[in-house]
Amino acid sequence: MLWRLAILAVGAGLLFGVDLASIGAAVESMSKELQLDKKQTEWVVSCAKGGAIFGSLFGGALIMSRGRRTIIGCSAIPSMIGPLLIFTAQSLPQLIVGRLLMGIGIGLASVATPNYLSEVVRPEQRGLFEGMYELGIASGMLLAALVNALLQMLSSDAVWRYQAGCVPFVFAFPVLIVACTVPESPRWMLQTKGSSSSSLLAALQEIASLRRPGADKRLETWRSGRGSLEEELSSDTDMPEGQDDLVRLWDDKHLAAGNPLYRSQSHLEVLEEKDETVRLRTLSVLRRTLKDACAIIIGSQQVPAGARRGLGLALAAAVLDQACASTSILIYAQKMLARVGIGQESQDLLTMLVVGAKMLGVILGLAIVERMSRRTLLGAGGGLSAVALLVLVLGAAWDSPVLLLSGMSSFIAIFYSTWGIGYWIVVVEVTAVGGPRYASAAQSVSTATLFAAGWLTSLTFIDVISLGPPGLLIYVAVAVLMGIYGFCILPETGGHSLEECACDIGPPLTDDDESESDAASGSS
Repeated sequence: MLWRLAILAVGAGLLFGVDLASIGAAVESMSKELQLDKKQTEWVVSCAKGGAIFGSLFGGALIMSRGRRTIIGCSAIPSMIGPLLIFTAQSLPQLIVGRLLMGIGIGLASVATPNYLSEVVRPEQRGLFEGMYELGIASGMLLAALVNALLQMLSSDAVWRYQAGCVPFVFAFPVLIVACTVPESPRWMLQTKGSSSSSLLAALQEIASLRRPGADKRLETWRSGRGSLEEELSSDTDMPEGQDDLVRLWDDKHLAAGNPLYRSQSHLEVLEEKDETVRLRTLSVLRRTLKDACAIIIGSQQVPAGARRGLGLALAAAVLDQACASTSILIYAQKMLARVGIGQESQDLLTMLVVGAKMLGVILGLAIVERMSRRTLLGAGGGLSAVALLVLVLGAAWDSPVLLLSGMSSFIAIFYSTWGIGYWIVVVEVTAVGGPRYASAAQSVSTATLFAAGWLTSLTFIDVISLGPPGLLIYVAVAVLMGIYGFCILPETGGHSLEECACDIGPPLTDDDESESDAASGSS
C-alpha cells in the first residue's frame, strides 16, 4: 500500500512537470507552423496556468463532494483530452482550449493529491509523501526534456505535435491507473458519509486497507458479533499513544453514533441496510467554498478560531513560493544563458543541468524533510536561496556564465529541497484549524493563489530581467522574506496529526463547531 501511495504521489506530480517541459520545447515550431505572433504564443503558453487556477477552485468543491481519490483519478481525464486537442490543432482557439484543459487537470491534481496524502499517511510520514509529489514534478520535467530531445532528432516539421500532445497524454495514464488501486480517504468518508452502520463499516474497511493497526481487530469483532469497543480500546496497548490516529478518529465517530457495529445482530443489519448517504452537490459546495473563504477572510463568527490565521499563513506561503521566480528561472533558463553569451548549441545542455539540479534538490529534500522542523526547513531554505540568487545577480552583472549557471543551479537545488517540498506540506497543516469545512476552502484558495502568483511572475519575468541586476535583486528580497516567514512567522507542525496541527494554529474545535460543520455539509 505504501508503494501504491508513493506511485500515486509521483504520478500526479508528473502531470505538472511534463506540462512545464513539453510546451517549452514545442513553442518555436508550433508558432512557425500555425503562424502565431508573439502575443498569441504567450496566450497559448500561459493558458495552462489560467486553467490551473480554475481547476484549483473547482477542485476544492469536487474533493469535498466526490472524494479525494476520485478527483485524483479524474484529473487525468482533462490531462488526456487537452493533449489530444493540441496534437490535432489547426487553429489558435483549439490550442487554447487544449491548454486550458491541461491546466484544469493540473489544478485538480494539485488540490486533491496533497490533501489525500495528508489524510491517509501517518503523521510522521506526511512530509515524505508530500515531498514525493514534488519529486513527480521534477521527474516529469526531466523525463519530458529527454523525450523531447529525442523527438527533436526526428527533424520533422510536426515534431511539436508529439512534444506538446503525445508526451503529456502518455504521462497522464499512471495517475488514472494507480488511483483505482488505493482506498478512498477515511477522513473524508467520516466527515461526509454520515453515521449509519454501512458508512462506518465502509470507512473502517478503508482504514484496514491502509494497514492501520487496530482496524482489522475491529472488523473481526464486528464479523464475530461479539465484543465491544471498550474491549478493543483496552487491548490497543502496542502503540505509544494507545491508538492509531485514523482508528482513534473512527472510534470517536462510532461512539458518538451509539456503537452501531457492536450491537446485537449488527452484521445482518449492515447487510440489509439501504445506503442513505446524502450526496453533496458540487456546485452547491463550490458556492459554499467561495462563501467560506470570504467568511474566513472577514473573520465571521461561525468560522473556527484560528482559521483566519491559517489561511493567512497559507496565502503568504503560496505567494512567496512563486514570487521568488522559482518556476520562471526554469522556464527561461535558456534566455538568461543567452544574455551572457552562451550559444544555442550549449544552451540545451546547460539547461538540462539546471533541470537536473531540481531533481537533485527534491531527492535531498525527501531525505531531510522529516529530519528537520518545518520552521528550520523553510527558514533556512529562504536564507540560502537569497545567497544563491545573489550569486545569480553577480553573474548577470559581470556577464559571467560560470557565476550565472552556479547561481541558477544552486538556487533551484536549494529551493526545491526546502520550499518546493515544504509548501505542499505546510498548506495542509496550517489550514487544518478550519476543520473539515473551512480547511477545504482555505486549501483551494491557497493553491489557486499559488498558480496566480506563478502566472504573474512568469508574465513579468522578461521585463524584470531586462532591467539588469537591479531588477533581479527583487527576487533576492523575496527570498529574504521567505527566511523571515520560516523562522519568525510559521508555527511548528512537524510530526503532528492534523488534529494536533489545528491546536498549534488556534484553539481546537469544540463539539458545537463540529456539529455545525456536519449539519452544513449535510444541508448542501
